[in-house]
Amino acid sequence: MKKYLFVTICILVVASFILAACQPTSTPATEAAKMEEVKPTEAPPAEVKKEPVTLKFLKIADELEAKAFDEMVQAWHQVDGGKWSYVSIEYDAKPFMELFPAIQKSVATGSEIDVIQADGPNVKNFAFNGILWDLTSSFTADEMKIWALQSIVEGSFNGKFYGPPEVQSCQLMWYNVDMTDAAGLDMSAPDGWTYGESGAGLANWQKLTKDENGDGTPEVFGLSIGSGPWDYFQRIGPRTNGEPGSPTFEGISEDGLTFVGYFDTPEAIAAYKFIQDMMYKIKVHPTQFTPNDMLSGLVATTIYQDMIMGTQKDQFPDFKMSAIYPPYFKTPMCQTGSWHYGISSKTQHFDEALAFVKFASSDEGAKFIWKYKSQLPANINLLNTLPDFKDVKERKMMADFFMKYGKPRITSAAYTEYNSLFSEFWNALMAGEDVETLAKDYAQQMQDAAATYKP
Repeated sequence: MKKYLFVTICILVVASFILAACQPTSTPATEAAKMEEVKPTEAPPAEVKKEPVTLKFLKIADELEAKAFDEMVQAWHQVDGGKWSYVSIEYDAKPFMELFPAIQKSVATGSEIDVIQADGPNVKNFAFNGILWDLTSSFTADEMKIWALQSIVEGSFNGKFYGPPEVQSCQLMWYNVDMTDAAGLDMSAPDGWTYGESGAGLANWQKLTKDENGDGTPEVFGLSIGSGPWDYFQRIGPRTNGEPGSPTFEGISEDGLTFVGYFDTPEAIAAYKFIQDMMYKIKVHPTQFTPNDMLSGLVATTIYQDMIMGTQKDQFPDFKMSAIYPPYFKTPMCQTGSWHYGISSKTQHFDEALAFVKFASSDEGAKFIWKYKSQLPANINLLNTLPDFKDVKERKMMADFFMKYGKPRITSAAYTEYNSLFSEFWNALMAGEDVETLAKDYAQQMQDAAATYKP
């Protein structure tokens, strides 16, 4: 009897498990009840509204650039659902000659500056002096790929990255079409003219120089180099009198501290002397700088960056000009470098400053600078999409020459001191002083100034 009772109980237990397994785990009613149970009893907390932040931006005074930044900031405020709309920008715009002293003073005095605009070669000086925030870890490799290699070099110091670029620059030789046509010159030279007594350039500049009254002072000169006694324009010719890798071509030692034996090589001195001779002996180059000299009809050709196209369009709309590659002695070259964005090491708003700088130097931000300044973009992604650099001969020529021959200006933490001394040197050269004595004297002065930057 017990045996049958045990079997019966086992059968009933098994059956109960089978029935349970066949039933739904819960009914719609129970599911609804569960959902009701997990519903939050309160609404999620509202997003915390951020307090307004004002970034102070110390930059060059430039009306066109100001318009570009106005539109750029409006666009920045729209990204990521308005994530950065609580940030405004306050500009402190300075004339070129006042900007760099103002940057140095701002950090020395603890001024509340957040974003800085620095000329490419000066980034190293500002980095050495602790003026800029190290941004190496703030940009990924993919983000860095959008800029020209020259811009990466110019925005870096001792292997660290301090300043993403705003724009780039290079030079061509621009010419007055009416004057070259009247002189019967063939302006199709694919590689540009050459300097030197036997170079094609000199013979052509002599044909373009006009002294109608015979008083020994031409009314029209064949050539002018740049707009002032700046390293940016005036160091190009002498550097081209060397081969790549040579002291003459590189212009300074690899560590950025030695000028003797680089600035004053025999090849560099010969180039300085030839340019001085073009002013005093051959008289195809003026001894003084005049703004817009070619556009005003005072010279027939000039070596300049692409910003001359904007000046021509705005101020001399009827002037006919074109361009060829710039002249050289042995090695074609243009000197590169222009404005970079930097973040002050004293900023109290690093996250906001970084977000703004990243947007400004991005594909999207760079479009606004191009729209108003029409200057060679440092952003290669943008450059490759602009019709001007495919359809406009001079624009395409500028971009091609930049990519092939663009070389950063000398790379040294002492660039600020060097450039000031170079201006003195060039003014003395234009005044007719002895070239070799000048070159050796100033090479030593530059090296003495650089000695303070030894690690």
